[in-house]
Amino acid sequence: MSERQGILSDGQRQAGAILAGLGGAAFFAAYRGDTGRAWANLLLSNVYWSWICGAALVFTAVQFVSKAGWSAGFRRIPEAMAAALPVGLILFVPLFFGLHDLYHWSHAEVVAKDAILAGKSSYLNEGGYRLRTVLAFAAWIAFAFALRRLSTAQDADGDAGHTRRSVGVSAALLVVFAATFTYSSVDWLMSLEPHWMSTIYPWYCFSGVFVAAIACIVLILSGLKRRGLLHEIGGPHFHDLGKYLFAFSVFWGYLWFSQYLLIWYSNIPEETVHYAARLSEGWGPVFWANPVVNLLIPCVLLLSARSKRPGKKMVLAAVVILGGRYLDFYQLVMPPLAHGTGPHFGWQEVLIFAGVGSSFLLAADRAFRSEDAIPGRDPYLVESLSVGH
Repeated sequence: MSERQGILSDGQRQAGAILAGLGGAAFFAAYRGDTGRAWANLLLSNVYWSWICGAALVFTAVQFVSKAGWSAGFRRIPEAMAAALPVGLILFVPLFFGLHDLYHWSHAEVVAKDAILAGKSSYLNEGGYRLRTVLAFAAWIAFAFALRRLSTAQDADGDAGHTRRSVGVSAALLVVFAATFTYSSVDWLMSLEPHWMSTIYPWYCFSGVFVAAIACIVLILSGLKRRGLLHEIGGPHFHDLGKYLFAFSVFWGYLWFSQYLLIWYSNIPEETVHYAARLSEGWGPVFWANPVVNLLIPCVLLLSARSKRPGKKMVLAAVVILGGRYLDFYQLVMPPLAHGTGPHFGWQEVLIFAGVGSSFLLAADRAFRSEDAIPGRDPYLVESLSVGH
């Protein structure tokens, strides 16, 4: 039960390293041909994976705060995902040099001629963007490190006090994460269209990445079980994870519809500009495919209780959700940077996204490999393992 193994096999780890290298090469090749497209893909990919890792951290915190025992047996998976957050901070460093290609508000001459941007310039400025990004990652990494250290310390000495302290740390994390995620969603994505705003937007983004984080947990757990690991984790655990997938897919769909309906009904130009860009120049099919892939298909796949058991349908639902989340991010990031042209999807998008994702996965694999796969002295472990039998 305590044998240390990685999320990836040796062959998968080698393939991941190759993909990470190809992703870096693809970025530099794309940069030489289309600078804006290269930066846009790096932003999309890094925010996608960083937020998924952050959402995995939130999942861990929610389990501690609610004193849920069912998830203790596979908690090392979201812990390892959260341990990959430093990769996101590292990849944001080059993005700091691409702000002028991504954000209108980063051009002083544009701000000087735009009263709306001038009014927002005390917040939307390059120094503030960089500072808030570093602070957000610093907070997330610090909380991830603290929870992981308490978890491993409990494995070492069996002191249940570590779990009680984890509850307090998790409560603080949820408050800090709510604030930092809110402003990071504004900074990184919403400010791509600086004249537009939506108070639903942070909720919309979080609901999507949270369900994507659960999908990652499902895929990693399924892969480990296929390799004969974590055999103590059974069908009821997958059933609970499946309920998370179903519930947050529906919640995301509710927010998608709410935001669209309110803006459509009010018909205010400052608000409709967001949707106008996504319903013209060939972006319409991408926009309307978004709720189909992220709401309709997951709901159909996960509606029955049987579909939430370990198996191909559960894995398929998780893959669809992750693919749908990419589609969602693609239609959030690319239209304002396309400068009046339609969607373009090619090797740049595939390789940069795969390369960044591989970097995060390799970091998570290293973290998972460094500790026991199951927290053997967790006070909730008996409850967790009894759920599966």
